[in-house]
Parts: sequence; structure tokens; C-alpha cells
Amino acid sequence: MSRQQILTFASSRLNRLPLSVGHRGASEQWPENSIISMAQAIKDGADGLEGDLHLTADGEIIVMHDPSLDRTTNGTGLIKDRPWHGYIDGLQSKKEPHVGVPRCVDVLAFLAQEGNEKVWWNIDIKMDNSPSLLFSKFAALLKENFPGRDFSSQIVLGLWHPKFLPAADKYLPKFSRVHIGFSLSVAREHFPPDTVDGYSINFMVLSTKEGRLFIKEMQAAGKQLLTWTVNDPVEAREAVRMGLDYIMTDRTKVLENVLREFETLGKDGVEKKYKESGEVFNTWSRWSRYTFWRGLIWCFLTLRFNRASKQLDTDVTHHN
Repeated sequence: MSRQQILTFASSRLNRLPLSVGHRGASEQWPENSIISMAQAIKDGADGLEGDLHLTADGEIIVMHDPSLDRTTNGTGLIKDRPWHGYIDGLQSKKEPHVGVPRCVDVLAFLAQEGNEKVWWNIDIKMDNSPSLLFSKFAALLKENFPGRDFSSQIVLGLWHPKFLPAADKYLPKFSRVHIGFSLSVAREHFPPDTVDGYSINFMVLSTKEGRLFIKEMQAAGKQLLTWTVNDPVEAREAVRMGLDYIMTDRTKVLENVLREFETLGKDGVEKKYKESGEVFNTWSRWSRYTFWRGLIWCFLTLRFNRASKQLDTDVTHHN
């Protein structure tokens, strides 16, 4: 069975401009991963959405970035240790307006609403989930709640770890998938082009010389490139210049304004405007910020990747 290719519904963008992706919705202003945040992102002009999945103690799939409830809600504890029914279903976001925690089924219902048929959702599958358990429950949820509806044209699976690939093949074979990552070596070694439909790589990584070579290499292989998380208009304009296909942002309205400027002035017009104003993007000019954050994130994600490898070995053995 062939997979659905990554969506280009919103190809109304002129001059082959990147598509806009709302990172956890319009999360700078609204409670992240909430339905209201997603709706605002679309209103701001986002072509797609990004969100995160976790399993609760009683088997519900909820949409939340962190493995714990503490940072974003008035609850406490790890999601995997807390039930949806009788606990998480009564929580609210710390950020105003105080709204409840959405389940995956709630977001799917939002995507199924009339007018949202061309809105797509890039799901960030965190490494601390069981791939077999999460994907089997996701497939069952689709079948039970949306019989006859094919979401493969609206959903992209974002995978950090290669051990999620077999489970995706088994339970969600029609869904396109991208590798989400911070390491180009991990991308090349563990997610070669024949295993994924594209790559979602951090902007600080792609903006380097090696990152730009990676872009050319993967686009030559017919793969699409998404970058995250771009909140600075200068970086957004550079992402357009880099020829990326998707830009993920917390500031959906800001990114929309950048893309509209390209539509209005054209790439040459924007280049001229900001060259005259003295804007020159240079990774090295931002070396202090980039070096610190790249080093910190690289260490964190490397530890997570190695720890997940051991945990996922147990998961695969358990479910075989």
C-alpha cells in the first residue's frame, strides 16, 4: 500500500513559497495545543498545524507537548500515570483563556469540520511513547469514531526515533511520515530517504553550511523540508531564501505577514528591500545564541535518543 505524500493543499502560495505551520497552534498568544490555539492559527493564515501526543494511564490519547502536566495545566504528575477520566478531563490550562486539555479525538473532529478539509496536522510523536501501543490505539480511534473517513490526506506522522517506523508501517501504512530531529547524522543514518517522505529539522541546524548541503541533498532525493521553530521575521525570510517547503512558528500572524510580503513584492523585491535596509542574515553573526542553544538541545536530545533506544527495545520485545 502506497503512502499519502506530504500535503501541498495550500499551494496557492505564489512563487513556490513555503507553507506555514502553527507550532502547537498559535501558541505564542494562546494555550498551546488547544483547539482555540489551532483555530487561531488557521485564522492567522497557517496552512497546517503541529501538535504532540501522549497516552494517559487509562489509554486515552491527549494532545500535549510535555510528558507531565505541571508546566501547562493546573494538574500535576506524568501523563502516563494520570487517568483522563476523573482527572485530566477536569484540568485547565494555566495560560488564559483557561481551557481544557484536548484529546486526539477532539482535534480530529476539528479537522473533520466543514471548512477545515484542507487543514493538515503534523503530529509530533514523542520518544517516551510506546510506538505499538500509541499507533494501534490511534488506528482504532480513527476506525471507531470516524468510520469511512480517510485522514491520511490531513495527517503527517512526525517521528524522532527509527523504531517507530515498523509500527507506522503496521498500523498507519497510508500516512506520510517525516523525521523530526536536531541531528543531521541521525537523519542520514537512521532515516534514509527511502524510509520517510520528508525531514523536519531545527532552523539553527539547517542554517549552517552543513545544513544547507543537507537541504540540497534531500530535495534532490525528492524529499520536502520543514524547519522549526521560526519566530523571528529575519529568520523567516532566510528560511524562504533557503528554499524550504514548510516553516513552523509560534507566531502565525508574524509569519503570515512575511509570506504575504513575498507574495506582494516577489523574492527579488523582498531581497532588494532588506538589502537596502542593511539586513544580512549570517549564522555566525548569531553565533553566541546559536552555539549555546544548539549545544544544550543537542546534549538533551542525544540523551533522550539513547534512553529511548533502550526503552523501545523493551517495547518492541513486549509487543512481538
